[in-house]
Amino acid sequence: MLHPFARPTILRELQAYRAFARLGVRTPRLVYGGARKWQGQWQALLVTEALQDFIGPGQWYANGGAAALKESVLCRLASTLVRLRRAGWQHGCCYPNHVFVKVGENESDAPQAEIALLDLEKSRRHLSARAASAHDLGQLSRHRGDMPEADLLLFQRVCQRRLADPPETPES
Repeated sequence: MLHPFARPTILRELQAYRAFARLGVRTPRLVYGGARKWQGQWQALLVTEALQDFIGPGQWYANGGAAALKESVLCRLASTLVRLRRAGWQHGCCYPNHVFVKVGENESDAPQAEIALLDLEKSRRHLSARAASAHDLGQLSRHRGDMPEADLLLFQRVCQRRLADPPETPES
């Protein structure tokens, strides 16, 4: 595997996992991550826990993508990407198979969605928050898979609205 500046890509991915956690962006729980140089060669290992009860957006849409939850899912996804953007982070590989959805109900039986991101090896910081998200939003739009055009437009409107709102505080 190629790695920039003669360092394993995993080191950048570990940095992204830690930064996303500080931002309150859900990712698989990091069990172990490290790299070492042994006999002149890099060795690296990253172990995360499985995302229990999360599914990809394609599977969610294939299962019927409950209309009552659609707005909740799209709003949560928009909030997640806006949170990254405001912190100057770009996911870098924002394809639907790197975004996972968990739907359920909260204490008041209202529909609720959680979003988790994975495969952070291409994540990086940008000096400009605008540059940080332009790439991710474009990728998600181009590779949206089963997401209907109307849902994409709703997602884009929510992103624009959230960017105009004051910043949120990270969720616990």
